[in-house]
Amino acid sequence: MGILNITPDSFYDRGRFFDRDRALERAVEMAEEGADIIDVGGEKAGPGDPVSVQIEIERVAPVIERIRAELPVVVSVDTFKSEVARVAVAAGAAIVNSIGGMEDPEMRRVAAESGAAAVVMHIQGRPRVANPSPVYGNVVDEVVAFLRRRTQECLDAGISADRLVIDPGPGFGKTSAHDIALLRALERFTLLPYPVLLAVSRKTFLGDLLGTDAGERLEGSLAVAAWGVMRGVRIIRTHDVRATKRVVAMTEAVLQTPLEGPGA
Repeated sequence: MGILNITPDSFYDRGRFFDRDRALERAVEMAEEGADIIDVGGEKAGPGDPVSVQIEIERVAPVIERIRAELPVVVSVDTFKSEVARVAVAAGAAIVNSIGGMEDPEMRRVAAESGAAAVVMHIQGRPRVANPSPVYGNVVDEVVAFLRRRTQECLDAGISADRLVIDPGPGFGKTSAHDIALLRALERFTLLPYPVLLAVSRKTFLGDLLGTDAGERLEGSLAVAAWGVMRGVRIIRTHDVRATKRVVAMTEAVLQTPLEGPGA
């Protein structure tokens, strides 16, 4: 899943793809680099200036329409606003990826009525509101319980089980220690009856561990991507499609391909 931020203030892209033409060029690049899904977002996840529903729609809907018309990829919309999700799905998005954790009943209704897949992400706190001191008794147990509860609410809303994806939500209402604890316990999530999406690309915990800013976190992102594939993760969300695709392919080859020939 390649990340396409159509925002002027995203933490890593810094507005490089805010221009619509440049966003479409990047979508083509990601498809050529091997992206299976392009995740289009019109509002950054972290704290900042609010973005109205109308502005967010104006950012994402035309790009989604063009991608669907021109590229052989699945399109996902990254939004926590049900109104944006509804328009995006009508424009061609097949996945609703919400940092709001599908808490909004209207967001669940959009996915159920449209047949779109839904990514259920764990978050402690509210989208776009800083939560610098999150507290858990046991972060893994609590995130697992949240995902079980929220996926059941999605099922009750009419979203079919084969359209649900789960995301433990590293970086959303969690310290770096919490993020690492979740990564160490990824098999707890991959044992649940839904595909797991891992979204760690360039995130803060990598910088905390490696002492690097967002521009110098590629190696850390790739290491965690490989770890995720080894633990059974099915979708890797990334800014760096070409490198991540190669790491995933190599990891899968080591895990799955029997050796042949002399000395095998």
